[in-house]
Amino acid sequence: MTSPESTAIRVRGLRKAFGRKEALAGLDFAVPDGAVAGFLGPNGAGKTTTLRLLLGLAPADTGEMEMLGEPMPGGRVPVLERTGALVEKPSFLDHFSGFDNLWWFGSLNRPVTRERVGEVLGRVGLTEAAGQSFGTYSTGMKQRLGVAYAILHRPRLLILDEPTNGMDPQGRVQMRDLLREIHAAEGSTIFLSSHLLDEVQRLCDYVVIVDHGKTVREGYVGEILQSGQETWEVRVADGQQERAAGLLLAQPGVLSCRSGPRGLEIRLQPGQSAEVNRVLVGAGVPVVALIPHEASLEETFIALTDTEGETGHGNRPVPGAGVDSGAKARPPEPGGRS
Repeated sequence: MTSPESTAIRVRGLRKAFGRKEALAGLDFAVPDGAVAGFLGPNGAGKTTTLRLLLGLAPADTGEMEMLGEPMPGGRVPVLERTGALVEKPSFLDHFSGFDNLWWFGSLNRPVTRERVGEVLGRVGLTEAAGQSFGTYSTGMKQRLGVAYAILHRPRLLILDEPTNGMDPQGRVQMRDLLREIHAAEGSTIFLSSHLLDEVQRLCDYVVIVDHGKTVREGYVGEILQSGQETWEVRVADGQQERAAGLLLAQPGVLSCRSGPRGLEIRLQPGQSAEVNRVLVGAGVPVVALIPHEASLEETFIALTDTEGETGHGNRPVPGAGVDSGAKARPPEPGGRS
C-alpha cells in the first residue's frame, strides 16, 4: 500500500542489531496523522525495539525516522514535548502514592496542576486508589498509572506498548473507551502495540504488521480485511469429514484446513469457494453447508506471519533492552536512578 501523505510517524530502512541478532532488518512503515494505529507482530518481531528507537531511548544502526514532521533523533526535544509514551512496565516510586507520583514526575519539565492530575487519574479509573502507594498497586493498576502519565500533558502523539497488559476484561474495555475518548476529544494520533487482536480490530483504523524485523503489511483495517484470504466453514455428511479434509488440502487454492466445532474451517484464496464445492461433490462427498465467515484481523495476522502466538493468548513481547517507560521525562526507578 502507498504510504499516506500526511504522517505522524514515518520509518525508512530502519535496522538495529543486538550482537549477532538482527532485531530490525530494514523496517519501513508510516502512520497517518490522526489515526489510531495498531502495531502488531509475533513475539520478538521488533515492536518494542522500534518504539524505543522512535523515542530516542536507543540508537538505530541505520535508517531514517520522522515523528510529527521532525527527523529523529535530531528533533527529539520538540517532538517529545508533544508526545506521551509508555514502553514496557511503568516505573514509579513505590513509596509515593499514585497521585504524588503523577504530580511529582509530571512537574519535572513542565508545570502541571493538581486538578489536572486528579482529572487524568479519574479518566483511567484510579480516583479511589489515588492515595495508595504505588508499591501496593496491582499490575493492571500500575499500567493505568503509566497511561495516565502518558496523557498528562495532552500529547499530540501517544505511543503505548501493550497498554492493557495485566488488565481484566472490564479494564480492557475501559482502556479502549478511554483511548477512543482521547482520540475524539483531542485528535491525538495513537500508535499502540498489542497482542490482543480482537481489541485492536475494535479500536484501530490502521495497522502495521511486522515479522522478523520487517513490515509484512500495513494499511487501513477495512482494506486489509477485504483483500486477505477468505475463511469458510464446510459441513459434510457424517463420516465424511476426514475424507473431505484430505481432498481439500490437495487443492492449490486451499491454504489451511482444520476441524472446527461443527465442521471443517478452511482458509482460501479469494474466489475459490465454488471450486471447493465442486471438488467435494465431484468426489462423492455430500456438502451439507458452505458458510462464509467474516474476516478477522486474527486470521489475517496468522496468514501473514505464519504463527498463532499472538491471537489474544500469547505472552508479552520480548523486551528490547530493559527500558521501563518512555517519554520526555521518564520516571526514575527507586533509589534515584534515572
